[in-house]
Amino acid sequence: MASTIKIYQGNSRHFPVEYTREPRLNQESINVDDIKKTALVPKSQWDRMQYSLTKSAIEAQQKKAIKQERDALHESSKGIVKYWPNTIEGKRLKRLQAHQVKEEQKERERLELDKREDEYNAQMRKNAIKRAKELQYFQTDRIKNFHSALLTGEVLKEREAQIDFKKMRRDVNKEKDERYIQQMRNEYDAYLKREEEEKTKRRDIRKQFSDFQLSQVKEKESQKSNFIKTDLDERKKIDDDVRNHEQVIKEQAKKQRKNKQELMSDYKEAMAYRQMVKAAEKKLQEQEEEETRLFAEAKKRMIRMRKEKESDLFKVFKEHNDRMVDRLRNIMVQKVDDEDDRIARAVAERDREREEIERLRKEKNEKQLKEIAKHRKEVIKRNEKIIAEEKEKSKQTLERSKQEYEEWKVKEKEEKKKALTTVVKLKQLNLEQIGENTIRRKNLREQDSDYIKNMQSQELKDEKVFQKYAANVIKATKKADRNPLPLVKAANQVMHHSTQAITEDGNMIDVQRKSDNAHDKIYGRPLNSKKRLGFNWD
Repeated sequence: MASTIKIYQGNSRHFPVEYTREPRLNQESINVDDIKKTALVPKSQWDRMQYSLTKSAIEAQQKKAIKQERDALHESSKGIVKYWPNTIEGKRLKRLQAHQVKEEQKERERLELDKREDEYNAQMRKNAIKRAKELQYFQTDRIKNFHSALLTGEVLKEREAQIDFKKMRRDVNKEKDERYIQQMRNEYDAYLKREEEEKTKRRDIRKQFSDFQLSQVKEKESQKSNFIKTDLDERKKIDDDVRNHEQVIKEQAKKQRKNKQELMSDYKEAMAYRQMVKAAEKKLQEQEEEETRLFAEAKKRMIRMRKEKESDLFKVFKEHNDRMVDRLRNIMVQKVDDEDDRIARAVAERDREREEIERLRKEKNEKQLKEIAKHRKEVIKRNEKIIAEEKEKSKQTLERSKQEYEEWKVKEKEEKKKALTTVVKLKQLNLEQIGENTIRRKNLREQDSDYIKNMQSQELKDEKVFQKYAANVIKATKKADRNPLPLVKAANQVMHHSTQAITEDGNMIDVQRKSDNAHDKIYGRPLNSKKRLGFNWD
């Protein structure tokens, strides 16, 4: 089998050239004809061919060796020159070392500062937690009530100060009021004196004015008497003129009344005639409106005749009233005769129309009755068919229901069996849960008893702290000259198991209190009172 040799020519970027080299043959397999055909190559030429083939690889190896040697020399020179102090590299290294030492020193300082800052923050957290606990303690109902009592003492002190200030202000105001009253009296006396002087002046002025008015009144009375005389004379003249004028007016009114009566009589005659004409016109109009559809031509003729008669009546009315009345009577008689004929024709026409309408209605009813009978027969047939189909469906439904009922009974038996098995399992599970709950309740009772003991011990500690705090506050309040009674009352509202109380001096004294059990035996638990409804009697 021939083997392939890859030789890279020139630069490494070129593609490889493949040469095939035949394997060596045994001498036994050498053929003479093959030897004759083989070309012989000298060794120098063969070496040249081999070198030309491997030239690029050899050159690459030489370049790589030269580069490695150069890099080794460079590293050795760098190692020799590295610690020389009078070179740029040495100075740079010194600066780097100094900078590194400085950074390490800064890092140590930062660590020290962070440590102190952590300690400070820890202390601040402790203080904050302590302050929060104090604030939380101050937010309890006990401390709030105590502080409310402290505020009550301050309020009482402020109230006493206000009362003292009010008394002092009352005394000062009393002196001011006395001075003010005396001043007002003096001013009032001066005012009365001025008023008296002004009254005398006004009295003199009024007297002068009254004398002047009296003289004017007398003068006006004389003028009035003269005016009355002249007025009476003028009134007499005016009365004469009025009487003459009234006489003339009466005569004119009499003439006007007479003319009005004549005009009224003429107007009444004309109105009577007009009412008669209007009544006739109204009657004609009503008849025409009722018979419009049937007597259109007659209506036109009557309108034309009415217009002719109205013109004749108007002419006759001008000539004389009596002639007009006679003419109207004749016209009305003639109209009545014509109306009777028209009414008879209209009645006959209406009867014919009614008979025709009745005939058509009967024919329509007969036709509808036939259609109803036909429709009834069809409905009966359809209903019979529907009933038969429903019977068939109900029969099929009944059979299907029976089959479903049998299947349901089988399923019901299986479900009952499963339910019985489930009930047995549930009973067993309930028994296990009851045992677990009993153990859990026992553990909870033990935990509750431990918790109650811890709470009682903690309450005793809190009570001691509170009593100490309250005693200090009461002493400070007494030194500040405040009323300590509200604080003492609030401080002595202690827990039932506490055996100490505070006096007004801020000192602690031992007291004996009733136990909770005695209270329970006498009155029972207060929390159970919510179970009682309505009124309670002893």
